[in-house]
Amino acid sequence: MPDLIPEEMERLHRLFRAAPGFMCVLQGERHVFALANDAYYQLIGHRSIIGGVLADVLPEVIWQGFLDKLDRVYRTGEPFVGRAIPIQLQRIPSGELEQRYIDLTYQPLRDHDEQITGIFAQGHDVTEAHELAQKLAYQAAHDPLTGLYNRREFTNRLEALDGSGPHAILYLDIDHFKIINDRYGHSAGDAVLLQVADALRAHVEDDHLLARIGGDEFAMIIPDCDTDAALNVAHRLRATVQDLHPVACGRHYSTSLSVGIAICGQRDEATPKEALGLADSACYLAKEKGRNRAQVSSSTDEEISLRRRDMDGTTLLAEAIEKDQVVLHAQQIFSLHPGEQKEPKFFEVLARIRGQDGSLIFPGAFIPAAERYGAVERLDHHIIGKVFAHLQKLGLEGCDSACYFVNVSGITLASPGFASFVEGQLTANPEVSPSLICFEVTETAAISNVRGVCETMNKLIGVGIRFALDDFGSGLSSFAYLQDMPVQFVKIDGEFIKGILTKPTGAAIVEAVVKVAHIMNMQTIAESVEVTELIPQLRNIGVDYGQGFALQRPAPIGG
Repeated sequence: MPDLIPEEMERLHRLFRAAPGFMCVLQGERHVFALANDAYYQLIGHRSIIGGVLADVLPEVIWQGFLDKLDRVYRTGEPFVGRAIPIQLQRIPSGELEQRYIDLTYQPLRDHDEQITGIFAQGHDVTEAHELAQKLAYQAAHDPLTGLYNRREFTNRLEALDGSGPHAILYLDIDHFKIINDRYGHSAGDAVLLQVADALRAHVEDDHLLARIGGDEFAMIIPDCDTDAALNVAHRLRATVQDLHPVACGRHYSTSLSVGIAICGQRDEATPKEALGLADSACYLAKEKGRNRAQVSSSTDEEISLRRRDMDGTTLLAEAIEKDQVVLHAQQIFSLHPGEQKEPKFFEVLARIRGQDGSLIFPGAFIPAAERYGAVERLDHHIIGKVFAHLQKLGLEGCDSACYFVNVSGITLASPGFASFVEGQLTANPEVSPSLICFEVTETAAISNVRGVCETMNKLIGVGIRFALDDFGSGLSSFAYLQDMPVQFVKIDGEFIKGILTKPTGAAIVEAVVKVAHIMNMQTIAESVEVTELIPQLRNIGVDYGQGFALQRPAPIGG
């Protein structure tokens, strides 16, 4: 047996050298390199270090504080643990310092008398993962078109405003933007949006926050700002946009801006959330008065009449539910890897309202009003009831090997009675198997109340219903949310899918989403597959399913 000891030692040395994480052993209070594995050399660059003092062979770490950390561990015996620590290293002889990020642990080494004799350093180079996380975090907080903050980040910052005030909330809307989109196309509209956003950004000071919160809608938070100062800012912004004359697709366009202003943060003023609603109402009132103007709002002025007008969408919806004028369409979700395995057919259910003249009214005309005025839960219940009734009518044979994706607001999912409502539908429609239903929840709505949504999800998953996270990437702050949300499908936001063909980072972002989803045993669905050129690229990236006009247009269901 004694003659095996050298072999065992050699085996341990080989394992040490080949370990995926970097490791080294430093001896004495001067931190002399005694051992280092291959991963350590890959991190620092291939220079001669064994037998050398750390301060001599890696001088660049001194001013970055790593020598102080080692001294502290050697002196106190307390280990050091750090995550994603930035470190600059001269990895190439005479080269520039290169930024890396490392997970790092310093552990004291002791002799038989428990005296500290050195330090064992280990960790991982997490640069690529850190940079990807930073990129995804940026995407989660910013609008992909303009680079401004998005609605979710704006809402977070709005809620974080302190109560000292006064703070000004500005709601900005580009006048007649729909005409540009409808007449000259979305490419022209996007180009105009970019130029307007850049012009607005030029007037943002360090303590201001500017966000794009809708198609042609922007919002701004100005801390410690009263009404007069806010009006001055609004007029400067308005004049800037009026003088812009953006160019898109070879044409010059005239632009103007309507601005609504509300003040929050003082005793008698609105809360930040209320102020945003008041600023929104004031902006609409500015449009009614002729556009290209700024309007200050309070809870007691003309905005009440505007809100009544805004309620038209809610009234339309209420009448449609009452008269059963909500009609259902379905759009098939296709496997991008057909033939690999037998799978059920997937369809997304889409709601329309049948107008008095027989025309179809699309969700954009009534969903925002439903969300704004608390009617979305009633709408969700009505649509779900119609879906169950349709499937019950088809019977088991008519909907065999199919699954219907039904959009549900996060507000509805978080309501205490939603699970009972769905269970009641299953009882009332015995031909409908739970496996036929997959509820889609938009991420921005869902994560506003993650705990309530997850509780409801888990309860319904227990009876066999599945869940999909819709519009993934449009407002998610961290992939960590996926660890908590029990979804089986991730629907990748259409802006990212379209970006595959138009942006250098488009494919990389979609591929990152796919990898994370697959690691978590979730299947991915690409939304807005509008051109056939996307299909082979999505297939190569590894996306499981696709949905969009290039595959199939929605068709009516349910008679």
